[in-house]
Amino acid sequence: MEIETIADLRPPLLIAKQELWRPPEMGSIKINFDASFHAASKGSISGAIARNDSGQIMGACTYPHIGIADAFIAEARACERADIFAVEMGFRAVQIEGLCEMCFEKITFRFVRRDANTAAHVLAGEGRRFSEPMYWVEEAPAAVDRIVAADWRRWLHRDMGNNIVLTAEEEFRKIIHLVSTSFWFLGDVWG
Repeated sequence: MEIETIADLRPPLLIAKQELWRPPEMGSIKINFDASFHAASKGSISGAIARNDSGQIMGACTYPHIGIADAFIAEARACERADIFAVEMGFRAVQIEGLCEMCFEKITFRFVRRDANTAAHVLAGEGRRFSEPMYWVEEAPAAVDRIVAADWRRWLHRDMGNNIVLTAEEEFRKIIHLVSTSFWFLGDVWG
């Protein structure tokens, strides 16, 4: 048996499906967190963003830390700050997601990959612009707002294959088509 090409020698390439941000359960708040770590200065920035089950921002914060030994400690401190943020905001039913596998108190926690945590990642980077803790209520920096909107669009269109995000015009056309199809069907049934 001869090998036709060098490609036949390579194992098949496995492409991981992109993990999407998911809204929390109805009536809950989801807080995603991440950290930005700078080894030379031993400093980090924690970022946490809270969203409701409709994908709307309920709050966001960044928090600087000094004397951080490594990236693992930076992530652990970010997880801790997300927990504190939930308490400070008065959230009762909370799900916390991030890149660190830790849990505090009685809050639901889930590890997620970076692609499902992009808003918190960008928020932690935005926090580098500030030397003190920053808090936003029902908003976030513009760069984070754009990611939150994209997360929601991807979630709404998750079953469309390849995570394609429709433009506003395409979404409008899809809705018009669904409505016109529904009325046509109703006309046949009751007409």
